[in-house]
Amino acid sequence: MLSHSPWFGVPDYTFQHMSLSNFMLLSISSSCPLLLFMISFLFSSYSESDNLLNMYNRAKFSRWGNERVYNGRTGEMVRSLIFMGPTFYQRLVHMAEDKVKFRNTGPVHPLTRQPVADRKRFGGIKFGEMERDCLIAHGASANLHERLFTLSDSSEMHICQKCKNVANVIQRAVPGGRKIRGPYCRVCESADDLVKVSVPYGAKLLCQELFSMGISLKFDTRIS
Repeated sequence: MLSHSPWFGVPDYTFQHMSLSNFMLLSISSSCPLLLFMISFLFSSYSESDNLLNMYNRAKFSRWGNERVYNGRTGEMVRSLIFMGPTFYQRLVHMAEDKVKFRNTGPVHPLTRQPVADRKRFGGIKFGEMERDCLIAHGASANLHERLFTLSDSSEMHICQKCKNVANVIQRAVPGGRKIRGPYCRVCESADDLVKVSVPYGAKLLCQELFSMGISLKFDTRIS
């Protein structure tokens, strides 16, 4: 609804922002005839919009939409003319049914072994830094550990307590001509004093990528 006020200091026009498109609102600030000109772009020709105005006039409404209205509580006539006209609504394309997302187990990324992040591929729900901060603020450390580790990319690796390097799981020969497969420290050339730790696979992948660049990480472990 639009209104033109003769009093100084009162806005010239008031409108319902859900009824008009943004492109139409730009033309309201200049003049009402320009608004009708912009509405005519919705039709294939000006004659069709002119027919619409004639139908509006035959229905005992003003051809240009300026109507005299009265106060519904006091019955007093409003001094200014109120511009009223047909409008349209568009249905919101964002539906709640399309936003629902849930998953128990599903596909993971082959490189990081973390759940994929696309709902169309039945991926996991994104859990970022802000969600992590909320759980930390609420003291839900067990839930945080479950979200970011247990249900994400939990993995295991072996650490040598002597040289503090990562031990690899390899197949090696033992006395007697047999071959066994298990953790083995290539630096100390020993399978003793190895401890198995639980780490995210992302941290294990980072350690392997740094090792390929000639950077060796050392881990200080403590048995509790």
